[in-house]
Amino acid sequence: MKVIWQWEWKQTKKIINKIKKYSIIQIKKMKQQIEIKGISCGGCVQNVEKALRQIEGVNTVNVSLTPPQAVIDTNHTINTEQLQHALTKAGAYSIAGKEVDKNTKKSGGSCCG
Repeated sequence: MKVIWQWEWKQTKKIINKIKKYSIIQIKKMKQQIEIKGISCGGCVQNVEKALRQIEGVNTVNVSLTPPQAVIDTNHTINTEQLQHALTKAGAYSIAGKEVDKNTKKSGGSCCG
């Protein structure tokens, strides 16, 4: 049984190497940048990062205080409604220029009040 498994693993590795070499499969990564209202300190930055990281499909999130924005790396586009929903749930944060749904239940708040 062990010999068969080792043979299968070697064949699998060969296929993986061919895929890498010839770029048969390419995963396209996307970068989204959004301006965020309501960020006023380092605690807010942490709240926003945590909220955005929980969205399915998000790989990494970098939030800055100045300018108040988030750069999100994903494997696919995440619509603004999903982003806004996560921000509203986290506290008094919103995408600049986007109307906030007042009915979304918040689990936190702006750490500054």
